Amino acid sequence: MLIDAHSHIHFKEHFSDVDAVIERAEQAGVKGQILIGCNVKDSNDVVDFVKSRRENHGQGNFACAIGVHPHDSIQLTVEVLKSFEDLVNKENAGGIKTIAAIGEIGLDYFRNFQSEDIQKNAFMEQLKLAKKLDLPVVIHERDAWVETMELLAEAGNKKVVLHSFTGGLKEAQECVDRGYFISFSGMLTYPKNDHLRDVTRIVPLDKFMVETDCPYLPPQIFRGQRNEPAYVVETAKEFARVNDMEFEEVCKLSTANVEAFFGVSFS
Repeated sequence: MLIDAHSHIHFKEHFSDVDAVIERAEQAGVKGQILIGCNVKDSNDVVDFVKSRRENHGQGNFACAIGVHPHDSIQLTVEVLKSFEDLVNKENAGGIKTIAAIGEIGLDYFRNFQSEDIQKNAFMEQLKLAKKLDLPVVIHERDAWVETMELLAEAGNKKVVLHSFTGGLKEAQECVDRGYFISFSGMLTYPKNDHLRDVTRIVPLDKFMVETDCPYLPPQIFRGQRNEPAYVVETAKEFARVNDMEFEEVCKLSTANVEAFFGVSFS
């Protein structure tokens, strides 16, 4: 069994065949998914998706994160923060954890669709919200490592995952030292990414996850195609190969780590 720790199958423009996508995932042994919001509308959509799957399809193996991605950080207002807080309190009442994290949030200085100041403000305010709600955070970081780690340290969030990790040993060691989780996407399988394979050798076995970030970043054997949750198996296989581990053991560990981090159980 595996859980895709970072999926976007609620993106209707990419997954008009979502029922078939879910079926293929289950056939591949991917029994759960954490679906990740990226902006205000998308965050509301992802909550609706998880609830619909539970109520109309009998599928309780989804949870989600809500947040404003750095590309859309200008959307983050006081009113939006309050609406997110209210949404978490409403949807997580009664013991069912629909919203399991705040994310994906962070900094992206590669695209720079928003100014650095706007990105930093949105990031910090959402880190504060996550602490207030006692939720973990899913971090997007691109070309902004130093600033990202500075703001995380300032905010003091403890439960942190660096999604689709792209750093090297130095950055990974900083995550290890802080107790953060590291999530590996299909990029782990790319021939040029020896630095990521090196990282798998130092990340503690209770602090790693595998993800797709679908529809993006398909594993090497599916390059050029739409990524989907079933393909997270390839990332787990590569982790196992690099570390001379059994595939089943990697699946067991990653699943346990995802469930522990997000506070969910799909077993």
